[in-house]
Amino acid sequence: MLNWNGKYETEVRLGLVFIVALLLFLNISTAYILHHVKNQLVDEADGRLASGLGQVREYLIDNRLQEIDGEEAEVIGQRFGISRVGTLPIANLELGAASQDTPIITEAEIPELTARDFERLQAGDHLYSSGSSPGTRYGLTMIKTSTDQVLLIYARSDSTVMAMIGRAARTTLYLAIAVMLLIIPVVIKLPRQILKPFRKMREAGQSAGRLVVSKDGDEVDEVIQSYQTVVDELRRNEAELGRLYHESSTRADRLERLNRYILKSIGSGVINVDLSGKVIGYNRAALEIMGYDEEMVLGKHYLVAFPQEMELGLLIAAGLERGDISGRKEIQLRRAGQADLWLGVESSIILDDNERVVGVTLLITDLTGLKKMQNELETNRRMAALGEMTGGLAHQLRNSLAAISGFSQLLQKKTGHDSDIGEMAGSIRSEAAASESMVSRFLNFAKPLSLLEEVIDFGELIDDCTGKFESGEMGSGAAINLEKPDGNIRIIGDLLLLKEALGNIIANAVEAAGDDSLVEVRVEYDETRVNIIIADNGPGIPESIKEKLFTPFVSSKPSGTGLGLALARKIINLHRGSISFDSNLPRGTRCSVILPKLVE
Repeated sequence: MLNWNGKYETEVRLGLVFIVALLLFLNISTAYILHHVKNQLVDEADGRLASGLGQVREYLIDNRLQEIDGEEAEVIGQRFGISRVGTLPIANLELGAASQDTPIITEAEIPELTARDFERLQAGDHLYSSGSSPGTRYGLTMIKTSTDQVLLIYARSDSTVMAMIGRAARTTLYLAIAVMLLIIPVVIKLPRQILKPFRKMREAGQSAGRLVVSKDGDEVDEVIQSYQTVVDELRRNEAELGRLYHESSTRADRLERLNRYILKSIGSGVINVDLSGKVIGYNRAALEIMGYDEEMVLGKHYLVAFPQEMELGLLIAAGLERGDISGRKEIQLRRAGQADLWLGVESSIILDDNERVVGVTLLITDLTGLKKMQNELETNRRMAALGEMTGGLAHQLRNSLAAISGFSQLLQKKTGHDSDIGEMAGSIRSEAAASESMVSRFLNFAKPLSLLEEVIDFGELIDDCTGKFESGEMGSGAAINLEKPDGNIRIIGDLLLLKEALGNIIANAVEAAGDDSLVEVRVEYDETRVNIIIADNGPGIPESIKEKLFTPFVSSKPSGTGLGLALARKIINLHRGSISFDSNLPRGTRCSVILPKLVE
């Protein structure tokens, strides 16, 4: 380590010596002044004591008394500012054998007197001395009375101010002595401690090669210049770091916006979940597919955000807990009060730079429309196959039914209407006619339909379809509640086919509701379409036929043919419309038929 003892430290030492010397001078001067003031106070006290002693002496001589009375002593004390005045008879003393410094008088009222003091008093001198208490001053003198009695006259003066000044003078003197004793270690040690940080700064600058050497050897200037150089360099680095940070922040913001734009623009839904299970990403496509608003999902646990989608929850849990991922997987979501969803879901784990799992992402595609299209294609395929089969089958059945009907009619004529055989022949003919009607319906369903398009008043169409049920023509006790908006709603289509389709749907609702029940028919519309909602409060559609609702020959009614809804769907599709069913919500069935509206 550098052993540095330069100019700056020497200047600091000299400065400390000067300050300490100045303080010492001030202390000594103060002690001297206080001592001088005390001496003046002592002289003043001795003067008062001398005046008091002289007054007592004259009083005793003039009045030929051996002692002073209390009243006169108090008067003299008040006149000269003396605390106490008194006399003390002194017996003849042999002073020759006594030592000059040996006390020969020890009275409580006066200080101790030695042989030397007694000699001075005998010579007529006044004797002054300080008492044991600070600020106390004694005055003594000796006289002979007319009876040759020797009297010692004493006086005492007490001064609080003189005591305080005496103590202050002593304290100041002791402080000056202490300063003198401490000045050497202070001058040696204190500068080193004061300059230790400065020394370290200089050593650090020198070891780092940053010390700017001054031409005149001024260490302070060297440290200041070095510090200023480092500060300037730090400012330049700070500006560069600020520029780099701004570029990095701008790039990060741009990448974040680009990522949001990508997530928002892609057609597939994206759901990101962190390790705690909170949803941290949810794009617009996911919102459209799942039907949940962003505020309902972001920041919440996935079990809370998607309470009805258990299949999605299982995929997320598998990724978070075990790191499992799934390829393309089709799942069906059944949600209360909503239509079922078919989703294509692919799960992946999210890794950080250290290959640690930090979350799970789901890529979701809505397959509901595709599934509906597949079902429609399957239905069309079956219907096409049915059409091919029906032509030949219906021809054979019609020939057979015609023969059965002819023979039964001939048999009925020969046997008569009243005989049992005639009745049986009539029954055979009736069943043959029913079978002929069934075959005709098969042929009508299987053959291609052609539309005779015309402008139709939709209000009149709905009135015609519901009127026959309200009038009781169909033999049902169910009530029809029709709600249609005011205004002229018109569509383009085949009036007879639409009556048949809507009539079949309303008939199914009335039959499902049963007697003394309610069927609601409500019409809604906007600029481009008309929505007919038909709802009943019956038992709903059985689960076994929900997926086969529009399949021919599938029916929940014992006497049903399963062709009513299939034909209705065929007619509605030909009119570029759609039909859908929701069942058990919470009871009954609701059918929605959407048709294009004539834009005027």
